[in-house]
Formats: sequence, structure tokens, C-alpha cells
Amino acid sequence: MSNSPSKNRRRKGEGNGSIHWRIITKKGKDYPQAYYHWQENGKKRTKYIPKKLLGDIQEAEAAKRPVVEILQMLGVEVSPSKLLGDKQINPSNAALETSPSNDISPSKMRRNKGEGSGSIHWRTIIKNGRDYQQAYYHYEFWSEGDRLVKSSRYIPKRLLNHVQQMEQEKAAVKEILQLLGMMKS
Repeated sequence: MSNSPSKNRRRKGEGNGSIHWRIITKKGKDYPQAYYHWQENGKKRTKYIPKKLLGDIQEAEAAKRPVVEILQMLGVEVSPSKLLGDKQINPSNAALETSPSNDISPSKMRRNKGEGSGSIHWRTIIKNGRDYQQAYYHYEFWSEGDRLVKSSRYIPKRLLNHVQQMEQEKAAVKEILQLLGMMKS
């Protein structure tokens, strides 16, 4: 019994997406969390998958449903023409479109090895009976499989846009911490 190609892959124009797992540590305990990764306009996008939707999303992904349908289940509206794999071909770039190396997004998806890992997290702070969202930069440094540092740093509002841009560009964690006044250059 062989699987048909449509069961193993999405058709051209249906986008590229997959489920990724992260381990989140809260109060010293590790919890797995699922995220859906896809590409939109050549940029990597990620959306947290709530536990109540996880089974449905896993089922849709296993059946290789179009990425647009999976994103709709997650409450994300995106035009199918913006998903990678549904490229417009014109005579000036037709030769380039057939090159396999062009399927790689120009945006950097990961930091270089040894530059640490980090991400922006939001916390709800209650002050004078009101809820406020505050951004924190969570970061880790590893060496030969051992975690050396795991910490977080408050991101002042005046620096938030700059930190978000650096994070999107996958700048070295040390550079982001320098901006936040944690490290000397």
C-alpha cells in the first residue's frame, strides 16, 4: 500500500508550514508548547497553538491541508498569494524561479552558533489595580551542551521597537543585551 504524493506533500501554492515544539520553563518546571511555523512574503512567521486546538492542528498538518486553512483555525487571516510557494513568475525572474536555492528565505531564521538564544516575552503587571503589559528579553548562553546563563531583562518602552527589530534580524544576544545596558561593548 503506497501513499499518494498528495498525502505526503502539499500542492504547489498551498504554502509551507509545520508544527514545532519548544520547552518553556516556569517556576523550575519544563512544559512543552506547540507553535505553528509558516512563511509569508518570504518571512518566517510563528503562532502559538493553544492546547484546545492542538489535536485539530496536528490532524490537519498530518493530512497536509493547505496552510491557509490551518492558519484560519488559529485565527490568522492571510492571503494565499502571500504564502511561499505561490510565487508570481514574470519574464525577468523566470530563470531565477526555477533555481532550488531561491526557495530559501533571505531572512535569517536562526542566530549563528555561539551567539546565545533569546526571545521577547510579555508579562502582565498589576499596578494600582490596573493591568499593564511589559516586555522582557529572555536569554540563555550555552557552552558544549551546558547552560551557562538563563535570565531575563526588562525592555524599556523607548527601546522596544529597536529590540524587536534586532530580534527579528536574529542579532547576537550580546548585542541586544548591550542595547539594554547589560553588557559593555
